[in-house]
Amino acid sequence: MKMNPNIFKAYDIRGVYGTDLDEEAAYQIGRGFAFYIKTSPIIVGYDTRISSPALKNSLIKGLTDQGADVIDIGLCSTPCFYYTAGEPKFGGGIIVTASHASKEFNGFKPVYKNNIPLTREQVAELKEIILKNQFSKSEKKGVVTTMDPNDNYIKKVKNTIKEKIKPLKVIMDAGNGMAGMYIEKVFSNLGLELIPIFTELNGDFPNHETNPKLPENRVMLVEKIISEKADLGFMFDGDADRLYVLDRNGEPIDPSLVLAIISEYMIKNSDKKKIVVDVRASKVVRHWTEKAGGNFEVSVCWTIPIKLKMQAEPEIVFGGETSSHYVFPEMHESDDGILAALTFLQAISVKKESIDEINDKFKKEYFVLEETNFKMHDVDEALKILKKLKSKYELKGAQILEIDGLSVIFPEWAFNLRRSESEPLIRLNLEASSKKLFDEKKDEVINLIKQQ
Repeated sequence: MKMNPNIFKAYDIRGVYGTDLDEEAAYQIGRGFAFYIKTSPIIVGYDTRISSPALKNSLIKGLTDQGADVIDIGLCSTPCFYYTAGEPKFGGGIIVTASHASKEFNGFKPVYKNNIPLTREQVAELKEIILKNQFSKSEKKGVVTTMDPNDNYIKKVKNTIKEKIKPLKVIMDAGNGMAGMYIEKVFSNLGLELIPIFTELNGDFPNHETNPKLPENRVMLVEKIISEKADLGFMFDGDADRLYVLDRNGEPIDPSLVLAIISEYMIKNSDKKKIVVDVRASKVVRHWTEKAGGNFEVSVCWTIPIKLKMQAEPEIVFGGETSSHYVFPEMHESDDGILAALTFLQAISVKKESIDEINDKFKKEYFVLEETNFKMHDVDEALKILKKLKSKYELKGAQILEIDGLSVIFPEWAFNLRRSESEPLIRLNLEASSKKLFDEKKDEVINLIKQQ
């Protein structure tokens, strides 16, 4: 099967197994990666998808045929892989996973030594090397050894516990993905009434797909929260690098509020005082951060730029995205759903108000539009819309930022509009300080988008 060049995304490699990529593609990716990074040993992990073991074996063969020594760390979550890759004795790594994508997909997340992610430009260079076979055969064949990193990772996560956690009833949905390996080992014996569901590893994902953002995937978790009268529900994606938090009614707690709660907690418990989040985040993150004595910075969307900024700036204590990625420097800048859940529980446990009271207050003060997509005919149409809205709101005195797409900021309301990189879409995020203003400005901006 010919490798589909479109599997090379902005920061990783991903496609439909058997259609876009197969074992031969994994072999070539292994050879190309070993040739490209020229460091060793390379750690290799894999997730629970049905195709992952075969792809992992072919990947390792490619790496060793190109002369790299490999440490096979076996079945693990992406956060466990990232944490392990950050140990200085390793020369880089690849995990076989397609994260939250549906079961027919698989892919590869590569990192350099010290868990430094590849930039867009570096992924493009790697793509060129692999597709054009720009590597010579190595005279040396690498050696494979094995290692299980999971106990070390679990110990590190549990060592972050500083606070006694309130005796909450919490449903945790692993979705038959990698979080199932860790939930009970991390969260048992913490005083919680813990009810784990779908923790059995099964790459067919028989209960639901593992993208927590899609409401249809949360149906069974919501039912369980209601029937058990639980305080909270946590849902992890397939490789456990994302966390979605649901309230006692089964409604998602806005990821910006989760970011704010964790940011405040991290700032108050560290000498570091800076956090970084993507441009879509609600003002609640800035407000909570500054009230706690911290500094706030916005970044382009995607977790990788946030990680790179954190690795370059040691004063950053926490970072995250409204896509529910939460990044921790103590885990070698890993986005970690399990640690995010544990940190969130500690953060709300030291608050006088309950999480319900905090959430209710947020909803009365911050009116946030969930990211809304609009189909475009082509890139030119999207660019025209961005240009039109920029001109209109500049004339009205808005603060304009172009960190990622177009951010229009007024004291009482703001929005960000940006193009999708993979689809003919533009994505709108908007918030206001009152329901009336929210409704008015939402209609205003959407009408301007649709008038193009």
